[in-house]
Amino acid sequence: MAEVHGSGKIRWVISIGVGCLMAAGPAMGATNNLSGGIDNRFSDNARRASANEQSDLETRVNLNFQHLSDPGQCTSSVDMGLAYSYWHGDAYDSKVYTNGTLQGQCELARGLVWQASNTVSHVTRDNRRSDTQDNLTRKNVFSTGPVYTLQLTQVDELQFSAAYDQTEFEEREVPDSDRVSGTVAYNHNFSDTLQGGLSASAQRTELDTGEELDRESAVVTFSKVWATTQVSGSIGKNRLETRLGSQEVSTDGITGTFNLVRQINPSSELFLSANRKLTDQTSTLGLRFEGFNFDLTESSAVEVTVARAGYNTRFSDGSALSTEISVSRSDYVRTGNREERSGINLRFSRPVTELLSWFTSAAYQHQRFEDEGAEDDVAQLSAGLDYQLSARMDVRSAIGHRQKTSDIESREYDENWIAVSLNYRFF
Repeated sequence: MAEVHGSGKIRWVISIGVGCLMAAGPAMGATNNLSGGIDNRFSDNARRASANEQSDLETRVNLNFQHLSDPGQCTSSVDMGLAYSYWHGDAYDSKVYTNGTLQGQCELARGLVWQASNTVSHVTRDNRRSDTQDNLTRKNVFSTGPVYTLQLTQVDELQFSAAYDQTEFEEREVPDSDRVSGTVAYNHNFSDTLQGGLSASAQRTELDTGEELDRESAVVTFSKVWATTQVSGSIGKNRLETRLGSQEVSTDGITGTFNLVRQINPSSELFLSANRKLTDQTSTLGLRFEGFNFDLTESSAVEVTVARAGYNTRFSDGSALSTEISVSRSDYVRTGNREERSGINLRFSRPVTELLSWFTSAAYQHQRFEDEGAEDDVAQLSAGLDYQLSARMDVRSAIGHRQKTSDIESREYDENWIAVSLNYRFF
């Protein structure tokens, strides 16, 4: 039962998030979408083990709800999913999955807004193990606080914000945290297409292990828009200090972000993003980059560098191609360990008829763990069909192969799988 309901603390935090959104009740009713379905996936190596492979069939029933309120004094948005997983051959225990975000805000006075959000996700606990059900933990991040904006002139703006964050994990061996932060930011509009600013922030995080983390930063920000290109970014100086008992570690570094979106033509887009930050595993940074995870078995403080580039295009016959290349590096401050990762993802789809289309995808990822001197490689290949049964119902079937090779033999595996999914949009 603990697997299904989670801890009392998690339920309490989610209740607060829901309550904040309910406060925006008068604004609700603009856009609502509800869909559900059933996914069946058969694997010839369900546990992704190097030996004694076990075949099993997983049936997962899911429900997804999306909501966006009308503009007003209070606004809210919801994008949440709930799923129940059952393994017919008992490779794993039955489990309930929750993921998504609830957000709400209310204008309390002119320029003063109170915000609240709650994000639930499942994240990998140990990056060196296979990403199976027993290597996942539920992560719940609740955040709330005020934002006050003072309009100095038509082109100058001063903003003060404060926030309290609470992060909780389902697994007790992963530390939870409480975080308090404050930020002062100045923004200037040089023109309708060019903005710049300065900000300073301070943050204190307390983990339930007794460790404390203090982070201070000063940042310069900018954004520029052209007819077909958008660029934004920041650069600054960060200082992170961690304390645990009599041990104290300080780290200074240059951190920043960069984002570029280029519309090559009406059907093609190029994007590039990069982020370098001093942070910890309880933050939401990993949620911003799909496929990136902290190693929760490592120390709390980490210096992260992530870069992604991709290209998306749609052809005149309805075919679509998407590509993405990513690289990341995690330097764990307390232990000195380093983890490097790089990968590529490709996907191509093409319509066969008005209701039927086929797709294929390929992915490759390389990981290197400095402390072990070991390297892992994961390759995936899949192909399938999408069929629209009605205006509200569609079916997907797919077949695929996944292989992991490693300098450590016990981490290697081969997996073949077949999946069939049915999805229905209620409204």
